[in-house]
Amino acid sequence: LPPEDLEVLDHPTTKTTLVRISISEGKNRQVRRMFHAINSGVIRLHRSRIGELDLGMLDGGEGCWRMLTEEE
Repeated sequence: LPPEDLEVLDHPTTKTTLVRISISEGKNRQVRRMFHAINSGVIRLHRSRIGELDLGMLDGGEGCWRMLTEEE
């Protein structure tokens, strides 16, 4: 993982670190396996985009959806 694809955002407690990572193609449980390989765990994952589609545009939280536009 190139350094520009990993950003440390916060250290909420002495035992946890909040990070943002960018991967171009995610396989089943890839992020969890990456952190396990460095003897670290994953408490929670949040997907913010899928390809060019920014999921931050969805209102209503988890489980919500909308129709795609022609451009998307």
